[in-house]
Amino acid sequence: MSGPKVVRVVTREEIIAICQGHIAALVAAFEQWQRVGKRNEIVDAEDIRLAQSRISAIGDLLAKDKFAELQKQAPLEIAFLKGDMETRIERAAEKASRERNEGNRRLRAANSLAKALSEKGLEVPPALSNPRSCSQEELQAAVTQGFALLAPSSLRSETTDRQRELAAKLGEGESQPTLADWLATQHPSAVEDPRLADLERRYEELRALDPERASKLSDRVEKISSDRSSRRSLLIDSLALDIAAERRAATDEADALVKLRAMEAQLKNIPTPASASQLSKIEDLLNGFPTFVEISNMVDTAAATLQTIIQKRAEQDRRAAILAGLGELGYEVNEGMQTAWVENGRVVLKSNKRPGYGVEIGGNPNSGMQLRTIGFAASADPRDALADISAETEFCGDFSVLQTKLAASGGELVVMKALGVGTTAVKRISAVPENEISDTNVRGTAPTPTVRRS
Repeated sequence: MSGPKVVRVVTREEIIAICQGHIAALVAAFEQWQRVGKRNEIVDAEDIRLAQSRISAIGDLLAKDKFAELQKQAPLEIAFLKGDMETRIERAAEKASRERNEGNRRLRAANSLAKALSEKGLEVPPALSNPRSCSQEELQAAVTQGFALLAPSSLRSETTDRQRELAAKLGEGESQPTLADWLATQHPSAVEDPRLADLERRYEELRALDPERASKLSDRVEKISSDRSSRRSLLIDSLALDIAAERRAATDEADALVKLRAMEAQLKNIPTPASASQLSKIEDLLNGFPTFVEISNMVDTAAATLQTIIQKRAEQDRRAAILAGLGELGYEVNEGMQTAWVENGRVVLKSNKRPGYGVEIGGNPNSGMQLRTIGFAASADPRDALADISAETEFCGDFSVLQTKLAASGGELVVMKALGVGTTAVKRISAVPENEISDTNVRGTAPTPTVRRS
């Protein structure tokens, strides 16, 4: 058993607000995941449906009062969405890099074939002269034509139509030279640099995450791909550093935007003049083209505003929870006590069960509240030590019941520091100050302060 004590209160409303913050962060992370996925065509309708289903299930935990489970599951899902998108981007970048590599090999093959035709004084098909401007099918047709032109001239001039028809029939079922065949003759290690392939993959990852940042580097990627000078290695190293820096910047900016969107959602759940003002600032920022620094500064400002609003609400809710709980346990509570507590730093409640005694509550609910048994008597009156100890013991029991009530509603009442019953003399006051008593108070009743429900 304990006498005077310092306690910390966590109300149901406070826990609900924390859970709503987790949900807001989860929704913001999902929206970023969906936005990047759709832009790069790496998520489909089924992927989105499954993600929405998981998020809905986590949201349902709030309605079921499974607060601890929600606070556990939401961060796990956020981490999963982030990791999942990174994996999808890596796969997409690997595919895009392979396609880019194959495209470059086709161009080199076309250039080699065009050179061979030109050296023999033969006409070069237009698609081989400018392979970048034609489709793969057009390039394939040009390669086939080029192969035909490179056939020995004696065969082309001496064969008759009948001979060509017979040769065609005899060659049925045999494969014809294709662009793929030509590419197969080009030894990759002779023309491809593994470091270049890695560079192009990292560039594709950046492009998937932030196309605008990647576009600033696209010309350098193209030039390095066709560069055969001794400077190529240095150019690759330099560009690799720039791509890495842009990737970090893109990731930081995306994370900051997710945080800002989450705070925006939380502020919308708390309609106050301060939240409305902050929401207006966020909207103005996002309607433009904010830099990372501007987004970060807005995140800090929004976080400070949100924290101030939450603390103010929590302070009110904690006072209301303690007063309502003690009112239900037989202590006189009136509607003016929350205001008196704020103005005077303390409030005194009379006990209807034990005349001459009550409880004093003081302190800041956001840091720690002090509760102690008090007796109503003049300081000169003789003390009744046994009665004081009995009153302290009774309040200790009431406090345990209050803890149970708050826990049942989803809250918590934690003792941070306590002295034993009888350790110190019970504080005596001559009467409850007038500003702590309401004319509407009726002895034996305990009007319950209004507790906000989220």
